[in-house]
Amino acid sequence: ADLLERLATAEAVTVLADDAELTPEEAAAVLGISRPLVRRRMDAGLLPFRRVGAHRRLRLADVLALRAREADRRAAIDDLAADTEDLERGHGL
Repeated sequence: ADLLERLATAEAVTVLADDAELTPEEAAAVLGISRPLVRRRMDAGLLPFRRVGAHRRLRLADVLALRAREADRRAAIDDLAADTEDLERGHGL
């Protein structure tokens, strides 16, 4: 359903196998963050990768798993921010 909705609104859609390998630049596009941030997550062990010569490659499944984890964290941060704003407005804190 999500795929059809995106196609209907003329958004770009890419279909890849779960075991497809991505470059850090492609992973950055999937995650919606910069390439340096992708590399930081790789260096911190949050995003598994393998080396191909001097280059790094990431599995799409690992990138999507990180995106899901970070989406949950962002949602929690947004909820906390909304609660803080409510406290400030409603209770003068």
